[in-house]
Amino acid sequence: MALGSVRSCGVTTLALALAATWPKDRRVLLVELDPAGGTLAAASGWLPEPSLVTLAAAARRALDPDLVWEHCQALPGGAAVLAGPASADQARSALGMIAGLAGTLGILDADVLVDCGRLDPSGPGAGVLEGADQVVLAARPRLADLHALATWSETNPFDSGRVGLVLVGDGPYPDAEITEALGVEVLGRLPWDPEAAGALVSVPASAREVRLSPLVRAARSMADRLASELTGAPSAVASASSEVLAASRSWRAGALRTRVLGAWRADPVDQSTNGSTPEEVSQ
Repeated sequence: MALGSVRSCGVTTLALALAATWPKDRRVLLVELDPAGGTLAAASGWLPEPSLVTLAAAARRALDPDLVWEHCQALPGGAAVLAGPASADQARSALGMIAGLAGTLGILDADVLVDCGRLDPSGPGAGVLEGADQVVLAARPRLADLHALATWSETNPFDSGRVGLVLVGDGPYPDAEITEALGVEVLGRLPWDPEAAGALVSVPASAREVRLSPLVRAARSMADRLASELTGAPSAVASASSEVLAASRSWRAGALRTRVLGAWRADPVDQSTNGSTPEEVSQ
């Protein structure tokens, strides 16, 4: 499952929260492939090694699936993490060195969550996005972010049957309206909860101080749903109305987005203050 965003808006927080609350009966691996660099190692206080960089060095000749696990760290709850380097240059270099990474991740005996950061179709991690069984996009429910997502989808068409949207923070637009405008179903909302997000790198999601937090409760529900879909259950996106999904794959999609986004622009809601999300969520 590839997770990414068109504009920076909490993809790492989403990936971390899902990995921390993933069903305990399923093995899960979180992979940081953000070409801008990773943040989990620094936040967790991990040593620079093992990491994506050491995996790249060890896999110069061939990437054996078992080799991936040797270069992982672990979250307090037990989820494995292949941490990316903090440097963007190192991240891009490591991704460029690991030939066939997308295919290897696809055959691991685990559910693999890949933090792709800001999406770059021409970047070194593009193969992971293309080969993912599911793609989860993160966006704030704010006009600028939704408009950027609509514009991006026009030039980077996706298979709506394997793509879902997670809304990060508050905003004035309801889920149904966003689904209609973009032709992709809203899978859920992730609340702005910086204290819980910061704690998940040091305590398990079951710990007393975080288990009832808005972030963990929302992430746990979302993780259960997404995990069931990875096993072959009907896609959440596929359950959306056929008219909406058909529109997203036709020439009408552009007109639909233009019409609904135009209505949003005319909305008298004050975009500068209503439901704004602090900058800290843009990891």
